[in-house]
Amino acid sequence: MYYPQEILEEVRLRNDIVDVIKEYLPLKKQGSSHFGLCPFHNENTPSFSVSADKQLYYCFGCGAAGNVISFIMQVENCDFVEAVQRLADRAGIVLPQAEYSPEDARQERLKERLYEIHSAAGRFFYGKLNSPQGAKALDYVNKRRISVSIQKKFGLGFAPNSRDELYRHLKGMGFTVEEMLASGLVMENKQKNGYHDRFYNRLMFPIFDVKGRCIAFGGRIMESGEPKYLNSPETIIFNKKRNLYGLNFARAERKKEIIIVEGYMDMITIYQAGFKNVAASLGTAFSSEHAMLLKKFVSDIILVFDSDEAGERAALRAIPILSDGGFRVKVLQVPDGKDPDEYIKHNGPLEFGKLLINAVSFMEFQIKCARKKYSLNDLEQKMLFTKEAAGLISNLSSPIERDVYIKQVSEETGISMSAVEEEIYNTDKKRSSDFEKESKQRRVRSYTTGAQIKTESLHNARGVLQAQKNIISICCSNSSICRKLIDIVSPEEFRDKVFCSLLKYVYDCCLSGRNAVPADAVNIFADSESQAKAAEVFSVKFDIEDTEELEKALNEEIKLIKRVYLDYLASNASSIEEIQKVIELKKELGSFEFKL
Repeated sequence: MYYPQEILEEVRLRNDIVDVIKEYLPLKKQGSSHFGLCPFHNENTPSFSVSADKQLYYCFGCGAAGNVISFIMQVENCDFVEAVQRLADRAGIVLPQAEYSPEDARQERLKERLYEIHSAAGRFFYGKLNSPQGAKALDYVNKRRISVSIQKKFGLGFAPNSRDELYRHLKGMGFTVEEMLASGLVMENKQKNGYHDRFYNRLMFPIFDVKGRCIAFGGRIMESGEPKYLNSPETIIFNKKRNLYGLNFARAERKKEIIIVEGYMDMITIYQAGFKNVAASLGTAFSSEHAMLLKKFVSDIILVFDSDEAGERAALRAIPILSDGGFRVKVLQVPDGKDPDEYIKHNGPLEFGKLLINAVSFMEFQIKCARKKYSLNDLEQKMLFTKEAAGLISNLSSPIERDVYIKQVSEETGISMSAVEEEIYNTDKKRSSDFEKESKQRRVRSYTTGAQIKTESLHNARGVLQAQKNIISICCSNSSICRKLIDIVSPEEFRDKVFCSLLKYVYDCCLSGRNAVPADAVNIFADSESQAKAAEVFSVKFDIEDTEELEKALNEEIKLIKRVYLDYLASNASSIEEIQKVIELKKELGSFEFKL
């Protein structure tokens, strides 16, 4: 699905990238750019750069890059078409009906079929749970005190032990093998002579997206074996990092606070107990994508992970992602090492509600975890704890919050508040210095020139990719050089598909007398990965002012690109004539000389 380039250009022009990004995060002007904390990774010092001139953003920390459409795709966790529609609405632009390329049309048809397959599989599993085959699984669910109405609401099911029953069921419904394999619910046998179900002899938990569509499954094994829990693989409709179990139900509560737990059963038990604003991670570490997804619906989060070491580590990993994302974060550790499901069964919903009310701030939790590692009776360990606590407190931006925890650490250790404050000041100073060094190094790497490539990486893939970036960049900014290179460097010599398309775009602009606009060049691509790759090309400059040096650098880069391309042709040659042709071209390349 796509829109004509002129429509995309109008949407982009009517949505200034600085104004749009400021709606999501604070930006501070520094020189010709604006800087802020990157919304796509955890950081304390701004490395997220937004260029008003180029209408591009680029993070020197994580490499996120793109134009205003790319930004909306990433921050709102939506596809290209939805991002364009959101920006068009923002600018009051009425969009024409989007068109489909043949590949887009095929992908959309496949998506619809995958939604249908998962819906059919969900009904199949649900039926099996309530049949003689599912007796053991149903008994397990009943022993866990999950009511019939909740079983039905969450669509709990059972995958039978016969290895291909779902496969035969779906095949009988008219789904093709290709569609079943794409769903991840069916796999090809190791012997390549048939197909079998991914899930068997497991209690099944349908996973829904925020729109309530079944997109995947999680399965708990009913007997001994590993893994205890198995999730669907990632597909074109399912990404573990962009979905949370039960979020579709929690979203319906329209509360600004959500409880995040680790497992399916914890989530269901808490929901059944009356706390319906709850969701669970899907067997993967909490990610920035999860945070961005939650940002659409809530502002406050209570982390309720298991009280064991693994649960503690999971909470400590999630805290910086959530706090940096602007959430108010609290942590609840269930007493006596119990998980939420077990605690509610023994103590009831009312007592669990009291635990939620008394959940501690994330900083108090982090300091408590740090304290466990040290004996405060030992002078050296006391100092080490104070330094670690000071490092944690330094992450707080509020002076009031800092003061509260400085006082707490001082009282616990007997070390003066002024000493703790000085340690925090030194931590802040070092962190700022380290960031500046790292940021400078990233910029230096980004500004790598062709002359450097000659000595550093003539024969490595990174070198030729950098050479391709530099050729595109200089053609975009210098039309006279671009006109000369059109007859010398072919886009087909760029084996990277993104760079090949970019060079074609720049050449087309040059031949038609138009200026190549970097932010519009990014719109050639509909996926975030390609957009970021394209934006990175234009986020840094190929900047050599001396004509002789520029000519020398271009010669080296052109030769590198052509040499690698000829090596590719040679390795794929299917006749002696083709090999001889490559040999001749290599000889010609030896005497090649580009002149400005």
